[in-house]
Amino acid sequence: MLTTSHKAIILRKAGIEVPAVPPDADLQTAASSWARAVENLYVAYAAARAAKSLRDAEEVRQLAMLRRLSSGAHA
Repeated sequence: MLTTSHKAIILRKAGIEVPAVPPDADLQTAASSWARAVENLYVAYAAARAAKSLRDAEEVRQLAMLRRLSSGAHA
């Protein structure tokens, strides 16, 4: 399982702006708010990637079907 810090790194590498870690991370509420914000961003990021993957797979499926239909029509 990924830690919140690892998720923040992944988000940054993907070009998503991640809130800065609170300067006093020992404050429970500040750290908790930061972790919640990163978790929410990561969930949205993961859902967007999954949706893109599904769209890409559907596009490949449709193109393959069109190719089969096209080759069958010319045979």
